[in-house]
Amino acid sequence: MQVAVAQLNLTVGALDANARRLLEAHQSACRAGARITLTPELSLTGYSPQDLLLRRAFLDDCTKSLQALAAQVDQGVLLVGFPEVDGARCYNAVALLRRGKVRQIYRKQVLRSEDRRYFEKGSAEDAASGLFKEDGTWFAILCGDDLIKPGSARAALAAGAQCGLVADARAYQMDDETAYPAWLSARAKALGLPLIVAQHVGGQDTQVFMGASMAVASTGACAQPLPVWHEALASVRLNKRGEPEARSNQAQESSEYHVYQALVTAVRDYVKKNGFPGVVMGLSGGIDSALVLALAVDALGRQQVRTFMLPSPYTSAMSLDDAKAMAQELGVTHQSITLTPLMDAVTKTLTPWLDGAPGALTAQNIQARLRALLLMGLSNQHNWLLLATGNKSEAAVGYSTLYGDMAGGFAPLKDVTKAWVYRLARYRNTLGRIIPERILTRAPSAELAYGQTDQDALPPYETLDAIIEGYVERGEDAAALLEQGISRQHLKETLQLLAVNEYKRRQAVPGPRLTAGAFDEDWRYPMTSKWREL
Repeated sequence: MQVAVAQLNLTVGALDANARRLLEAHQSACRAGARITLTPELSLTGYSPQDLLLRRAFLDDCTKSLQALAAQVDQGVLLVGFPEVDGARCYNAVALLRRGKVRQIYRKQVLRSEDRRYFEKGSAEDAASGLFKEDGTWFAILCGDDLIKPGSARAALAAGAQCGLVADARAYQMDDETAYPAWLSARAKALGLPLIVAQHVGGQDTQVFMGASMAVASTGACAQPLPVWHEALASVRLNKRGEPEARSNQAQESSEYHVYQALVTAVRDYVKKNGFPGVVMGLSGGIDSALVLALAVDALGRQQVRTFMLPSPYTSAMSLDDAKAMAQELGVTHQSITLTPLMDAVTKTLTPWLDGAPGALTAQNIQARLRALLLMGLSNQHNWLLLATGNKSEAAVGYSTLYGDMAGGFAPLKDVTKAWVYRLARYRNTLGRIIPERILTRAPSAELAYGQTDQDALPPYETLDAIIEGYVERGEDAAALLEQGISRQHLKETLQLLAVNEYKRRQAVPGPRLTAGAFDEDWRYPMTSKWREL
């Protein structure tokens, strides 16, 4: 028999549209000979609805949408993730729809930390409700992290289950392209149970889903992976023992490919799902804005991207030329607005109140804030989303201007270190050389003063990024980093900057989460604290 896996890009809260997508996928699967269609965790609502789940009106609408969807299922079995309301309790559940009705409901047994804010966990008795028989094969419905503590999976196996059907929602993190299949294979082998897994694909606010739905044999062998970064509807053929028949595997792509696709997906879906007609951004001639421009064009097409150069007296001819050359290469609309008259006006207005002319840092921040003023004016007028171009390395140490280059609606590089910015830029040029070579080789500079470079104020980026990856992303302590050869001076300086700039990061633009140490999502430190590790 055949089980279809529907890997879909669904939108949170679009209940009727999501239900239509699920029904269309199921009907297509049935026409192709599948008896069961498996969809991802909370597929009816999109993932994740977050505090919508605390609104009774939203939960009531979910119940109505599920009932309406069930009434249209006239053949086969459709498995749909949804929030089940039972009195005052709510469960992360999977409904089995067959012959016009909801026939069974399975409640998730193992809850993630974010689940516990909204859901009760299913009981041992609920585990039995996930067992069903189709075409002579016994299946067990499972949900997400039920595989981490596989009590329900083992109970289903003991009750005669021959294949596990897993509705999951795993947001992408760097290296998941290899780590997730290996983890899933280990779980299937440990259980001795073949698994078929349905995942989401696409961007949702700061989360991005790669897909990576797959079928895994009870031996741990990956029998059939679905395409990543794309929607897919695939049928998995099972033998009489419930084991998936092997199909050809996908070609392995580089880490740069997957991270780049994650960022493109995040930009595309944030813009389109929120109804923006396009994006606007400042193009400085530097590496960060060059990469953001490449991502934006790859995500949206050149017609939906507009760039502006906002030169000051400190902007080099090299920056002007390289920004213009890249914009022309990609075919995007590129215009220039000089800052000098605005800088003069603000300086003249402020000087009487500053006990003299603006200091060096004040003058630099005025430039950055004037750029934000102009870009946000363009964004307001045309409803274009302003893309911020700052990266994680800058955010970590506060090398950015509040209400200046930190302004915007979405920050594609928010969880991307400077080292990864260069890796991704070089990777993009392997697909077609669009970023001028000088941008890749010149010393990074904010160009807010004559002769300025980033390294005038920061440790070398390779050192700074090593500290961020160790201290923020892996949670290592200062002693461990010192043992790795990082200088005490650079480490102490970076940890001090990390601590005192928390107030800036609290006001930062949202952006896609790619690591286990993303600011906002995983890093929750006080803005006011006297403790320092060194």
